[in-house]
Amino acid sequence: MASKTKTDSNGLVEMSWDPITRIVGSLGIHTKIDFKQKRVAECYSTSSVFRGYSVFMRGKDPRDAHFITSRICGICGDNHATCSVYAQNMAYGVKPPHLAEWIINLGESAEYMFDHNIFQENLVGVDYCEKMVRETNPGVLELAERTEAPHAAEHGYRTIADIMRSLNPIEGEFYREALQVSRYTREMFCLMEGRHVHPSTLYPGGVGTIASVQLFTDYMSRLMRYVEFMKRVVPLHDDLFDFFYEALPGYE
Repeated sequence: MASKTKTDSNGLVEMSWDPITRIVGSLGIHTKIDFKQKRVAECYSTSSVFRGYSVFMRGKDPRDAHFITSRICGICGDNHATCSVYAQNMAYGVKPPHLAEWIINLGESAEYMFDHNIFQENLVGVDYCEKMVRETNPGVLELAERTEAPHAAEHGYRTIADIMRSLNPIEGEFYREALQVSRYTREMFCLMEGRHVHPSTLYPGGVGTIASVQLFTDYMSRLMRYVEFMKRVVPLHDDLFDFFYEALPGYE
């Protein structure tokens, strides 16, 4: 990630972070900040990637939309397939049964859980891990070693440094656990929509998923595991980020 700053004639500080390379298309964030008033005066984002969905779909049978759009991206194809199915339902004047809508929502909810987990724990978490902090700000790590975690009883890590070590890529305990969470949230999605990243049971007018008691039980059992995981994630995040706010004045 690259950043740059400059101050304009109004005293607004222009700050840009471009590219942010952890997102496909190298996201850019551009802002103008009034630091005296502690106010963001202007903010917009840019992306260099061109998806071209409308171009790909020209001259195609609209009934193929969800099959084609799901293959343009190898990460979020299910979202595009869902949007394509919704667009077709509106175009045809079709209203799927409530159960079909619920199944799609459960699938997309699982996708949201997967995205939140892998981004926050396995991508963002690296910025706060022990190896990164040791290399970039060793004084902060020394302080973390001496700082008790306020919610240790809930997440199981005695000091802030212990949390940092748990986030070390591949080696860290919490990092590895989060990878397992990513696995079963993907399983939750596949239970509802057949497979990922190209859903196989998603069609205009409904879904091909067989709605059985066993299906929803399998989903629910994984969902409860995720809920229990989040009961540890939230206090862990609170402890880690609150520590950085205090250890680095101005960081917040």
